Amino acid sequence: MIKFIHTGDLHLDTPFKGLSNVNRELAGRLKDATFKSFRKIINLCIDEDVDFLLITGDIFDSEIQSLAAQLGFVKELEKLSKRGIPTYMICGNHDPLNSWMEELKLPENVFRFGASEVEYFTFEKDGKPLADIYGISYGTKNENRNLVDAYVRKENPAHFSIALLHGTIGSAGAHENYVPFRLEDVKRKGFDYWALGHIHKHHVVHPAHPAIVYPGNPQGRDFGETGQRGCYMVTLNENQAPEITFIPTQFISFEEVVADLSSLDSIGELSSRIHDAVQEITGNQQNSAGIIRVTLSGRTALHGLLHRPGETENLLKMLNEGQLQQEYFTLFDRIVLQTLPDADLDEMKEANDFTAEILKSFDNLNAVPEKYQELFHQLEQEFGSQPAKRELDDFSYEEKKEILENARWLLVDQLIKDKS
Repeated sequence: MIKFIHTGDLHLDTPFKGLSNVNRELAGRLKDATFKSFRKIINLCIDEDVDFLLITGDIFDSEIQSLAAQLGFVKELEKLSKRGIPTYMICGNHDPLNSWMEELKLPENVFRFGASEVEYFTFEKDGKPLADIYGISYGTKNENRNLVDAYVRKENPAHFSIALLHGTIGSAGAHENYVPFRLEDVKRKGFDYWALGHIHKHHVVHPAHPAIVYPGNPQGRDFGETGQRGCYMVTLNENQAPEITFIPTQFISFEEVVADLSSLDSIGELSSRIHDAVQEITGNQQNSAGIIRVTLSGRTALHGLLHRPGETENLLKMLNEGQLQQEYFTLFDRIVLQTLPDADLDEMKEANDFTAEILKSFDNLNAVPEKYQELFHQLEQEFGSQPAKRELDDFSYEEKKEILENARWLLVDQLIKDKS
C-alpha cells in the first residue's frame, strides 16, 4: 500500500483580477492566498504521514517568476524533505523548465523531471521498491509534442506505476488545449494512476484500472473558478480500486449566489435573505474566507428601492462592514439586480393606457437589436460633452441592454407608484 497527495496548478504569485471591490486591505489578504493554500497541502502531507507528494505542473503563474515566490516554494518543500517525504514534480506551460533559475537549488528528496524524455524515479520504503513514478516537463511554454506516446513502463516494474502528465484530456473548456490526448490513449498503457495537471476543475476522469485524475487548482483566483478548490489524497492497494478523496485547501473561495426576494416587502429582512442564500451555497466551510457575487431576483415590493441610484453601493457597504477584520471573512464583491416589480406586467400591457404603451415600446426594442443602436445614436446626439459621447459609444451591446433594462424597471416602478 502507498498513500500520497496529488496536487497541481498551484499558480503561486498569481495576481487576482476582475474584482470590483478590491481595496488595499483586501489586496493584502489576496496576495498570499495561493501560498497559504499550498502550505495547507504541505501540512496535510505531514499530518497524514503520506509516502510522497505529486505536483503536476504550473507551480508558478508566469515564466517570469519572482525570487520570493521561488524561495517560498522551496522553503515549503524543505519541510517535507526533512521528514523524509519525497516530492515528484513536472513543469507545465506556465512554468516551463527553461524558466526556472539555475541558481535555485531544490531540496533533497525533491525530484523534478527533465524535458527531453519521459523519466522515472522509483520510490522505496523500508528498502523495497514500491512505486515507479514517471514524468516529463515542458521544456518551453509552447509544448507541441505528443507526450503520451512516450510513456512506457519499464521492464520488471515495481508494485505500482504512476504517471505525471500536464495536458488536456477531452474538451479543454476555458483552458488552452496543451498536449491533447484521449482517454483510450492512456488506458492501454498499463499504469495504475495518471496524475494529471492543466485543467483547473477537480475531476476523477476514470476511477480505476487505471485511475485518471485532475486535482484542479488548490486556490481559485476569480469568479471563473468558483466552488471548492483543493487536492486529492490517494491510497493505492495492490489488486484493489484506489481510494481517492478530495480535500479542500482554498484560503479564499469565490461563489456566485442567487437570492430570491419574491414576496419580500420588508427592508429589514433583506440582509438575512441574502445571507440565507449564501449559506445554502457555502454550507459550513471551515478555515476558508469567501468573496461573493450575489444576484437579487424575484418579484418584490423592494424593487423600486433597490434600483434607486446608490442603493446597491450602500447595501454592499452594510454587508461588508467589519468583514476584513475577521480571519475568515465573507466579502460581497458585487450585487446584480434582476428583481421585478411586485406587479403583473402582462396584465399591465393589456391596459389601454400610457404604462402599457411604455412596456410595449421596450418589448419592441428587445425584439429588434438594430433599434438599440438607433436609440443610442440618438442619445449621443443629445450629449454636448465629447467625453460623454465617447463613453456612451464604448458600451458593448450587452451593457446597453442592461442600461435599458434598468431604465425600464425604474420607469415602470414610478408609474406604478403614480397610479397608487
